[in-house]
Amino acid sequence: MRIIAGTAKNKRIKSQSGHNVRPTLERVKESLFSILQPYINDSVFLDLYGGTGSIALEALSRGAKRAIIIEKNGEALRIIIENVNSLGFEDRCRAYRNEVLRAIEILSNKRETFDIIFMDPPYKDEVCEEVIAKILDSNLLEENGLIIAEHHIKEKLPDVIGKLNKIDERKYSGKVLTFYS
Repeated sequence: MRIIAGTAKNKRIKSQSGHNVRPTLERVKESLFSILQPYINDSVFLDLYGGTGSIALEALSRGAKRAIIIEKNGEALRIIIENVNSLGFEDRCRAYRNEVLRAIEILSNKRETFDIIFMDPPYKDEVCEEVIAKILDSNLLEENGLIIAEHHIKEKLPDVIGKLNKIDERKYSGKVLTFYS
């Protein structure tokens, strides 16, 4: 796995091995960042269900000002921190071990807000709508911010969640990227 573009272009990042790991495919990541490119520069980025940290690290490489990565698995978090350090992003990126709904509460209590929030929960959980509603209740999203949910094609997300409208949806074999603003 590698960073596709930006200041860390072509640098390799580590990934946890095993069946529980499902990193975003490079072609999906390329498509995602083609869509996000107008929004990335100087943005504050939140990556929920961080996995390898690949999405937040790509955002930083492409010009995001700051990123926070949330991951509940300790071994995955260790690898994320290694990746952050190996790319030289330790001054602009923090990774925390926590369950996502709890992390949202903590970030809200710290009055953190984000321009772009990306989530890629385990497909079997089908929690995207619940997590998006929690983000809204916690006021984590900036006024003109974006939430992107990567989910299984069987998980159908509504056109409207709270004050957010679905603005785009892209399908890639068995997965979908749904964009809300």
